[in-house]
Amino acid sequence: MLSKHNPDIAEIRSDQSASPFHAILLQFVILYGLTISAQLVSLAYGRIDGEQSFSSILLLSVMFLSVVTTPSILLGVGLGRQIGLGGPPLTELLSGEPGRFRKAGNDAGLACVLGFALGGLLLLIRQLSAPYLPPEIPAYAHRGILGGLAVSLGAAVAEEVWFRFGLMTLLVWSVMRLLKVRKARSTVVWPIIVFSSVAFGMAHLPQLISYGAGSPFAIGGTVVGNTAVGILYGWCYWKRGLVTAIVAHFSVDIVIHVLPALAR
Repeated sequence: MLSKHNPDIAEIRSDQSASPFHAILLQFVILYGLTISAQLVSLAYGRIDGEQSFSSILLLSVMFLSVVTTPSILLGVGLGRQIGLGGPPLTELLSGEPGRFRKAGNDAGLACVLGFALGGLLLLIRQLSAPYLPPEIPAYAHRGILGGLAVSLGAAVAEEVWFRFGLMTLLVWSVMRLLKVRKARSTVVWPIIVFSSVAFGMAHLPQLISYGAGSPFAIGGTVVGNTAVGILYGWCYWKRGLVTAIVAHFSVDIVIHVLPALAR
């Protein structure tokens, strides 16, 4: 019946079921392209240090990003399929399967609401704690509107691919293998969400130190704040998939990096 109404969709599904390798390869290419492109946009428009030209760091940046991104995607695609993490593959979303876009839209709407709410809370906390922060730490709006958008996009795509699709999937798969369980139950996933979120928070410390703003208060705030948003992203990834986690991340960062610039 479906093939009579929409043979193109039926053909796509047939190709995917008959050639799972091609579906996996397509998902890898899409995620790799999105991650590298988003990070390059962030480097081009969101950098503070303009002493080096973008072209001079382009090749080295692509090489470094590829080293981090490639295994993360392979882990997410390979292991995520085994344990039910990652949500629907991007190839399914692109296939136009009935109801797929509606569900993805509902998930994205939820992610936006949660992201805007948490981002607003973090923005309020930042304003209240400003007197206690080192003067060297940049304001949220220091990159401007375009730079804020670029950084928000780059972080949302790349960090979710690295920390959730890659790291979190690997940790959940490893613990499930160790405990010999077949379902990613909450007692397994929640500790890993918290652990990977703390790692996510600590990964932001080198940037803070580079500003010369490594006071105990600033370090503690950076780790706690990024751990909090990491828990949101981890929950979104677990329950709704990678795309929802990316949308939640982007929503938080828009509130933090773009709205203050618009208010100037």
